Amino acid sequence: MRLQKTIALGAGILGTCIALSAHAYVQDPQLTNYRADKGKSAVWLSHEDSSNGLGDVGSSKDSAFEGEGSSRFRFKRDVSNHNFSAMPGLSQLVRDLPANTDMVFSLFYCDKKGNSSPTQLYFGVREVGDASLTGNMLAETRAHVRDLADAPQGENKKCFRQVSVDFNTGDNNQVEIFSLLEVDTSTTPSLDKELEVRVDAFSISRK
Repeated sequence: MRLQKTIALGAGILGTCIALSAHAYVQDPQLTNYRADKGKSAVWLSHEDSSNGLGDVGSSKDSAFEGEGSSRFRFKRDVSNHNFSAMPGLSQLVRDLPANTDMVFSLFYCDKKGNSSPTQLYFGVREVGDASLTGNMLAETRAHVRDLADAPQGENKKCFRQVSVDFNTGDNNQVEIFSLLEVDTSTTPSLDKELEVRVDAFSISRK
């Protein structure tokens, strides 16, 4: 996993740079439209089935940077039959990429459960398959909150930390980006607090 180190930029300038780099490829990168439409989207695909214990994906007003909008991945306390091996989350088909180019996929991730959190973020880039999340993997990695103390943080909500992964587009002009909640199933997770994280400020940029 590639974590971009903090540089001598104010948080507002950093947020502006992220928004500009994201605008070229990722649609609704700040999830503002997603929030306004209450978690419905023509560009973001939700992977969830809370009623069958497979996790919940929805919108949140929390935001890493300006305005409102992020996505919340969780296992809800009022659901009794959780399958913690499921990975709820979001994906998007990203078009018009340059072929055979080294690029970086990044986003901002918030997990308030601390260093002992039983959750982490599984994210990466796939080729476009016949169905979502079935294409060949171009890059994948995982991020845990305990490893993100030095990562760039959001301006509005400091819990948001930037995570990223490098990839090469190969022969592809379009890819599928994904971010999914992964639960440690080596022990039985507690639902005293909902197993909940948030994602925001997605970007694809050239290296």
